Amino acid sequence: MKAIRILCIVCLTLFTNVYPEVLTTFPDMVKPIELRIDGGYIYITDQYSFFAYDINTLNLVKKLCNRGEGPGEFRTPPRISFTSDRLILYDAFKIIIYSKDFKFLKEIKSAHFIDRVNPIDDNYILSKSSVIDKKKYRVFSLYNSELEKIKDLVVEPEDQSDRKFFINPWPGCRSRNDKVFIAQPKKGFYIDVFDKHGNKLYTIVKEVKKIKSEEKHKKHVMEEIRYFVGRERFEKAKVRGAFNKPMREFIPSIKNFWVVDNRIYVKTFDITDTKEKYIVMDVKGKVLKKVFLPKTYMELLTFSNNKFYYLYESEDDEEWVLCTVKL
Repeated sequence: MKAIRILCIVCLTLFTNVYPEVLTTFPDMVKPIELRIDGGYIYITDQYSFFAYDINTLNLVKKLCNRGEGPGEFRTPPRISFTSDRLILYDAFKIIIYSKDFKFLKEIKSAHFIDRVNPIDDNYILSKSSVIDKKKYRVFSLYNSELEKIKDLVVEPEDQSDRKFFINPWPGCRSRNDKVFIAQPKKGFYIDVFDKHGNKLYTIVKEVKKIKSEEKHKKHVMEEIRYFVGRERFEKAKVRGAFNKPMREFIPSIKNFWVVDNRIYVKTFDITDTKEKYIVMDVKGKVLKKVFLPKTYMELLTFSNNKFYYLYESEDDEEWVLCTVKL
C-alpha cells in the first residue's frame, strides 16, 4: 500500500508540475477539520481535539480539548487562530485562549453563534447575520476582548437569490499582524483591508477571467460537504433535494483565501480533477504568482515559508497524510 501512495505522488508530480513531499502520516487521525502552522508548530484539529506537532521532528507536543460543555471542552469541532503571543481555539459558542506554550489563560462564552474568530491585538473580528430595517445583512464587526462590539467594518446585504443557487459568493475574513482582510466576492475579486482599529486602509480589486459554472464545480463542493457533515447527514440532505438548486452562470472569483508571511493566497474555482488554482499576491495586491496546487478540502491546508501544506486521506492505507509543496 505504501508503494501505491508513492506512485500517486509520482503521478501528481508528472501531470501537475508540482512536487509534493510526504512529511508524515497520522494513522490514528479520524476526521481532521483544520490545519495551521505557526512558529515551530503544526496545529491540527481532529474531531473535538487539538494537536500540536513539532514542525522539525513531527513529534506530538501537546493535545488539548475534549467534547463537552465544561471548561476546556467544545460542543462543535474547534477551529484555530493565533496572534504573536496567544493560541486561540474556538467553536460556535466559546473561545478558549492559551499562551504559545499551551498554558490556559481565559475562556469566553459568546452570546451569539460564532462563525469565525479573527484576532487583532486584544480584539476580535467576528461575523454574523443581522436584521436591519427588516433586511438581512452579513456584518463583520470589531469586538473588544470581552466580545463587546466596537464598530462595524463591512455590512453586506444578503440577497434572497443566495438561497436559490448552489454555489454562492460568500464573504470571508482573515487577520494577520496588524491588518484585517475582508473578501467580498459579490463585488468580484474584491478585498477590503483595515488597520487594527477598524479603519479602512485600501481595497484590492482585480480584473479576473470569469469562470463558467460546470458540473465539476458542483461535484467538488458536494464532496466537501459530504466530508464535513458526514455521509448520513449528507444522504438525508440529498433525499430532501438540498443539492438540486441551479448553478449561477459564473462561479465566484474567490473561493477562499489565507494571509500568511505577508502574502495573500487566494483559492479560486479554476479546477481540474486533481488541482485548484491559487493566486499569490503581496499584501498590497500585487500578483506574484499563479499556481495550480493539489486539491484538498476547505481548511485542510495552509502556507508557511513559501510552502503549501495539505492533508489528504489515503484510501488504500486508511490514514491521513501530511504533504508539502514548495511554491
